[in-house]
Amino acid sequence: MNLIVFGAAGRTGKHIVSRALGHGHAVTAFVHCTPLDIEHESLISVTGDVLDFDSVSAAMRGRTAVAFALSGAGNHEPGIANVIHAMAEHEVLRLSAVSAAGTFARGDKALSLAYRAMVATALRSVYEDLEKMEMRIKASALDWTIVRPVGLTDGPATGDYRISLDGSLLPKSTRISREDVAAVVVKSLETDTYRHRAVVVGQ
Repeated sequence: MNLIVFGAAGRTGKHIVSRALGHGHAVTAFVHCTPLDIEHESLISVTGDVLDFDSVSAAMRGRTAVAFALSGAGNHEPGIANVIHAMAEHEVLRLSAVSAAGTFARGDKALSLAYRAMVATALRSVYEDLEKMEMRIKASALDWTIVRPVGLTDGPATGDYRISLDGSLLPKSTRISREDVAAVVVKSLETDTYRHRAVVVGQ
């Protein structure tokens, strides 16, 4: 697999890069401002802006799969629009994108009352952006997977997590490490296990 990772210098993206390299894949790290502190003979680092289609398209050339792991609000929907366009232009089909549990289920009582309050206020714009991103992905002709973690930690990989294959929230679930999320993302690109699924992952 010749993988390009958007958001590669982010706290989750860098683990996707490391996991893919560890599995023997060639990786292109697409970074904006922050340099990636990983060196490997199978790693290429490209600086660009996901909101600039020309830079996205140039970096996409020759790749066979995409991981999309941006952070923050406001860039997911326009960024994924450019990525999907570039994938079509260069005939790249495999995509795995990191979203968040509670997307399209912001009022679900499986989410804590405190978190539902945050989603309705401080995180409202983030969830609106993620939902628009997911709608673009699902409307595409790609072989896509959406990974929705139940909160994130910076702890080590455990390999001990639960997955909801139908996108429903996991009962009594807790946050999952970014390294474990990266493992799910890479697996979703290596196999058809989660093809055309939005999966929720948590402890």
